[in-house]
Amino acid sequence: MKKIKMLLNYLKKYKLYAFLAPVLIILEVIMELFLPNIMSNIINIGVANQDKNYVILNVAIMVGLTVIGVAGGLGSSYFAAKASENIAADLRKDVFSKITRLSFLNLEKIKPGHLLTVLTDDISMVGHLIMMALRILIRVPVIFFGSIIMAFFIDVKLSMIILIFIPIVFVLVLFILKKAFPYFTKMQECVDDVNSIVRENVSGIRVVKSFTTEDKEINKFDHTNKKLLNTTLKGIKLITISMPIMMFSINLSTVLILWIGGNSVISGNLLVGDIFAFSQYTSNILMSIMMASMVIMLASRSVVSTERIVEVLGADEDFKDNKDSINQENVKGKIEFKNVSFSYEGGTGDEVLKDISFVINPNERIAIVGAIGSGKSTLVSLLPRFYDVSSGEILIDDVPIKNIKLSSLRKNIGFAFQQAFIFSKTIKDNINYGNTESSDEDVELAANISAASEFIESKEDKYDYVLEQRGANLSGGQKQRIAIARSILINPSILILDDSTSAVDVKTAKQIKKGLEDYKKCTTLIITSRISEALDADKVIVLDDGKLVGFDTPSNLLKENKYYQDIYNSQLKEEA
Repeated sequence: MKKIKMLLNYLKKYKLYAFLAPVLIILEVIMELFLPNIMSNIINIGVANQDKNYVILNVAIMVGLTVIGVAGGLGSSYFAAKASENIAADLRKDVFSKITRLSFLNLEKIKPGHLLTVLTDDISMVGHLIMMALRILIRVPVIFFGSIIMAFFIDVKLSMIILIFIPIVFVLVLFILKKAFPYFTKMQECVDDVNSIVRENVSGIRVVKSFTTEDKEINKFDHTNKKLLNTTLKGIKLITISMPIMMFSINLSTVLILWIGGNSVISGNLLVGDIFAFSQYTSNILMSIMMASMVIMLASRSVVSTERIVEVLGADEDFKDNKDSINQENVKGKIEFKNVSFSYEGGTGDEVLKDISFVINPNERIAIVGAIGSGKSTLVSLLPRFYDVSSGEILIDDVPIKNIKLSSLRKNIGFAFQQAFIFSKTIKDNINYGNTESSDEDVELAANISAASEFIESKEDKYDYVLEQRGANLSGGQKQRIAIARSILINPSILILDDSTSAVDVKTAKQIKKGLEDYKKCTTLIITSRISEALDADKVIVLDDGKLVGFDTPSNLLKENKYYQDIYNSQLKEEA
């Protein structure tokens, strides 16, 4: 019911198209229903009496009705296509919009291949269903019942043959489709797996090639592809059985009609033209059942696809603005963590951060250090609410971040990730991605601060240089510098650099550090694996296994904090 309601809601917007398509298909069917009867009259009257004028007149009427029917059919197809394709486009837009609003936690629960299948294959399937529903679902009952009525008018006795075949054929087709339905669900799941493997291999092609595991990945894909093939074939085998059943029924009914009808003609109870018309109506009836089975088959697959679309559209958004949420203006950059704990899996997993409390003053430069897996990236991901705390509270300028509108919160936070994502656009488009209103001078200033201008100026098109997908024509360090420039250009009150200089050399890292110091307009949090980058920070956050084990100036920590001393000694003293 929920699936039908969803489709009807989308159909409302295109109710004119949805009205015209079935009206025109009814017009086409009515014209078709008249044709066998007129043909019967031509044979029984015109040909039997050798009345040439009668034949010509009725043939002209048939041509006229055919033209009207064709026009109705074409119009119905056009408006059905307009409705179905517009609905499919709206669904794609809404599903994509929903995906962008889901939290990291939501997205981590869904296979990327699943989302791709929903956006492409599933929505296309639903579009086809709507197209057929607006045409065939209307056409089938009209031609079915119309042909039965017309057949009864010709001969009641012959009509009994039809009444015998209809339930037999219908039950057999439904039985076959019921058996085939589970395979449609498995088929869409297999498509998910194929998409996931393709996406994974395209994204990680460098790893695949560097470890020469192409054959392994090909075999993995081949296994999944064969699974999809076998599942599809099993479903198709069952579906194809319905076709010979239908054709056998049509042919058998035609033989019986000719046999019984022929005897009636010989005995003078029926005319030759009536047998012809009756055969046509019988074919129409059984063909309409065949068409209905095709719609049911497509509907069976579409039910699975619609369920998957509804699943995505109905996914709970972890983060929604409260009715009292505010737009935070003139943010100074004070950050406070109050007894913050966090765990993944919706708060049911092991705690990644445990009872963390600290206060960062505006414009302070804070370094965050700790072993791998200590919770550094998770800590900073809580600030823009990529995840929500399991317990405790985070405040910016003494306002709980849950009371700030998400758009306002994130506009005040510049974030550069370690894995810098680059879009297949120009360098300029990538830098001003979060602030398209920025001037060329602002873009160049951000590039200077991040030490990106050095390699940008060496490109032939400079800032108009087009980058390949995921920045394939840039080095890792170059991508990181563009990501830093992008985070700076939004003029944030809080800047987070999540180990975002890990791929640059020491000299360039110093240039970036100097640029940020000169820029110093915001509170800066820097996750770093280099203790040298923490030495001149205002304060250092030291994490160990999700616990805050140190928060002080670098000099005080070096004197008093064992964890910081261990990190310091393991890097600087060994280098010395």
